[in-house]
Amino acid sequence: MSDSPQARLAQLDVTGDLAADMAVGVDRRARQLRLMLRAVALTTASVAVLEVAAGFIYRDSRAVGLGLAAFGYGGLVAYLTACIESIGRDRVVARVAALTLALLATATIVEPSLAPAMAIAALLPGVLVLPFLGTRQVSRTLLAAGVVGIGSVVAGGLLPGDGGLPPEVTKLIAFVTLVVSYVFLLVFLWEVSRRLKTTADDLRSIIAMSNDLARTMDPQLVGDRIARHIGQAVGATDCALSYWDRPADRVVTLGYFPPERRNVLAPSYALADYPATRVVLERSRPAIIDTADPAADRNEVAYLETIHQQSMAIIPLIAAGTTIGTLELTSDRRGAFGPRDVEMATMLASEAAMALENARLYDAIRHQALHDGLTGLANRALFRDRVGRALDRSRGRDGHPFAILFIDLDDFKRLNDTLGHARGDDVLVAVARRVEDSLRPTDMAARLGGDEFAVLLDDIADEELALSIAIRLADELRQPIRLGDTSPAIAASIGVALSGTDVRETADDLLRNADVAMYAAKASSRGRAEVFRSTYRAEAAARSELAARLRGVEQRGELRLDYQPIVELVGGAVVGLEALVRWQPPDRPLLMPGQFIDLAEETGDIVPMGQWILRESCRQLREWQLRLGMPDLQVSVNLSARQFREHDLVKSVRTILAETELPPASLILEITESGLMQRTDGTINTLAELRALGTHLAIDDFGTGYSSLSYLERFPVDSLKIDRSFIAGMSASADRPAIARAIVELGRTLGLKIVAEGIEERDQADWLISLGCPYGQGYLFSRPMGVDATEAFLAADATRRVQQRGSHEDDGDSVGPAAPGRKAAGRRTSPLRLVSGE
Repeated sequence: MSDSPQARLAQLDVTGDLAADMAVGVDRRARQLRLMLRAVALTTASVAVLEVAAGFIYRDSRAVGLGLAAFGYGGLVAYLTACIESIGRDRVVARVAALTLALLATATIVEPSLAPAMAIAALLPGVLVLPFLGTRQVSRTLLAAGVVGIGSVVAGGLLPGDGGLPPEVTKLIAFVTLVVSYVFLLVFLWEVSRRLKTTADDLRSIIAMSNDLARTMDPQLVGDRIARHIGQAVGATDCALSYWDRPADRVVTLGYFPPERRNVLAPSYALADYPATRVVLERSRPAIIDTADPAADRNEVAYLETIHQQSMAIIPLIAAGTTIGTLELTSDRRGAFGPRDVEMATMLASEAAMALENARLYDAIRHQALHDGLTGLANRALFRDRVGRALDRSRGRDGHPFAILFIDLDDFKRLNDTLGHARGDDVLVAVARRVEDSLRPTDMAARLGGDEFAVLLDDIADEELALSIAIRLADELRQPIRLGDTSPAIAASIGVALSGTDVRETADDLLRNADVAMYAAKASSRGRAEVFRSTYRAEAAARSELAARLRGVEQRGELRLDYQPIVELVGGAVVGLEALVRWQPPDRPLLMPGQFIDLAEETGDIVPMGQWILRESCRQLREWQLRLGMPDLQVSVNLSARQFREHDLVKSVRTILAETELPPASLILEITESGLMQRTDGTINTLAELRALGTHLAIDDFGTGYSSLSYLERFPVDSLKIDRSFIAGMSASADRPAIARAIVELGRTLGLKIVAEGIEERDQADWLISLGCPYGQGYLFSRPMGVDATEAFLAADATRRVQQRGSHEDDGDSVGPAAPGRKAAGRRTSPLRLVSGE
């Protein structure tokens, strides 16, 4: 719609005219007062002329004087009425009342026969000042009127009543004066009663609206009730209550009366299309639009025509001095709204604006309490409430089955640490939008916290349908997210729980079931979905019990360490040991790391466990160094990603080395590749501090994570461990893994020591030797062993090396690495034994 200068000027003219009309409406009582005062002046002058004429005819000087006094009174009243704008309404009313009482007292003294009429007329000033003056002035006027009235009655009985006028003339003048006084008294009383009735009606409307609004804080209901009360009070056909959305520069409809015609008005509209409404909002002044007015804004007229209305009054809603919206009153009659209607609507709007603003603030606070601040989705409290309601409906006569999806993003913490928390928040927002876009209008999405989301699928009774929806959602979430110059790929594990599996189930039970199913999905096929099974609950209970028993396991002496040798591939000499933890509960079989380490990582128990492992392995190694005379023997200890993030890691390592008196160079700290890639800047600083202690650093399972060569070059590490997945299954006839070859070449280029894990066959060791890989570990050399078996293994290896040294000295042969491709067996005089520590 256009917003031409001519249209804006026309609207300003309309608004200016309405302002003038409002001023006239506000001063309407003054105009009515002027009319009454002029009537008093004219009537008094007429009676004065009658009195003067009678005085001249009958040569009565008192009658002439009284008539002239009355004529002068009428002139003064006319003058004061003409000057009411400059003098002021209240002052004019007070002066007229005083002049009236003075004239009445004079008339009673001059013409005692007029005393009854003067006693009645003495009531006029008291009635006149009631609507205009303050309480104190009204009291004074009423007191003076009482004195004059009573004095007139007394004077009429005491003073001689004979004069120059014939009795019949005197009676006529007294009668005319009495009738005029009585008529004016009735008129004044009628005007006062009318104003009191109008005021009472206004007050009743305000009280009725206030009482109605006090029953709810819902903005929609508050808006509808305000529109109904104000529309009925001013006789409007329709009444719309709207809120000004300043940031969006739009007007949003909150209430409408009658409610069945709500659809005639758009839920919101841009202010740019309706300049007249903008003027009302910006200037906080009402406006009247009429289709018959050629100067009216064309856009507003077009709007009225579309809703089949002829006139409209736009009233600003002002709360705490700020315009917050508009009240639009429309009618199917032209010229339906006058100053009185606008005045009434404005008065009611001022009361309604605060109620509306309070309701909006309450709704905003309630929304914040029940919705996630980052994504805008429902939070856990609201979601749990909706699930409870869905359960109640599902148990009804008709039955409404439903399903719950529990969504957990895979490896989100790693993504959050890698990209930063700001980008992590962007990912969560994008995930929320994708989840919402994938749902039906009857479904509900929520963010339960962190990277956990939930979905309530309404009217879902089929397990296959619920699972297919979950899988489709998982596929949608797997798509890369575009965030500026990066496109991180995410995945989600989804658990599905259906209602109706147990008549006693609660909302918490369903959420727990979906959570358990999500963990089953995460364990079976990451990024996919699983439907809850009763067996999952038993597994979850067992996992929860195991987590509870993990707490303090190192203090109860239930942990033990096994050691697996790390050997030179050429010659087979033991150069180090890798410490491997086992858990021996008193009432259960021995548990391997894969059965509890991940759980300890989740619960945080890995931190005290890791300190125990580090201290015990350092103590045991130092004991072997001294007892077996092997000062160069090293021990490798794995650090979990959780341990590596501890702020006091360096201090703990320093303290343990000091307590055990182990040379720092004898300790090799291993951390996984994925663990190193979290918080890379902080990781480099921590690695540098550990290196400064004199310890050696190794990257475990290298090649299985998302390696970054730029970071690898910056990491102050000493060695790389080739993951067993690149070695296992390789035989003489199999294809040689290209990644293993690349890792060896990379290590040689960067000057790093390379250790191959998982060597089980002689052919694997020979191939690694041919690549130039110097060290390895695996079942080919030894299984992990307990303390006693490890000590025996080390002693045997020390003896073998002494024997080899003596043999070489006798043969005059030097000890050195085998040439590439030569069989190590040909170099051995005493092959290693396969020892089991289990």
